Amino acid sequence: MTAAEKEYGEALYELCNEENCAQEVGEQLDTVCALFRAEPKYPRILQDPALPKGERLQMLDEAFGGGVHPYLLNFMKILCEKSAVEMLPGCAEQFRVLYNEDRGLLPVTATSAVALTEGQRQALMEKLSKLTGKTILLENKVDESLMGGVKVNYDGKELDGSVAGRLETLRRLLTDGNG
Repeated sequence: MTAAEKEYGEALYELCNEENCAQEVGEQLDTVCALFRAEPKYPRILQDPALPKGERLQMLDEAFGGGVHPYLLNFMKILCEKSAVEMLPGCAEQFRVLYNEDRGLLPVTATSAVALTEGQRQALMEKLSKLTGKTILLENKVDESLMGGVKVNYDGKELDGSVAGRLETLRRLLTDGNG
């Protein structure tokens, strides 16, 4: 994430937080970013200097006017005017970081060989909540190559309790011991 993306994302977040619409705008921001990923030509068109600025802004009004919060629409127009629509995902990431920090939320990814049961999810969330002091937003991904156990990623940390991870650690120990 660039310094400009952080600055713009923070400015949007602060405005929305002050106006008590951060949750609504955050959800819409995630949706818009997903739409842009699904249709990568659209953001490129919005940045094309060969297309008059008025037409590009009109495209945003037609696509999103009435469908997103006015703050978000105006934010996208500012990025469009600066030919910086490609910054939107980074801005959204900074928005989400600040939103989560202010609310004591911690996104966590738990990767396991099979989907976690609801009981396993709850137990993991409770343990991580006690460890971090935050409310856990758990996403479970399945990766059969782990063979068993779970790998947990949060806040730039990785806890690898998978069978594959343990075998790799054992392999390194045995290889280093024979070197």
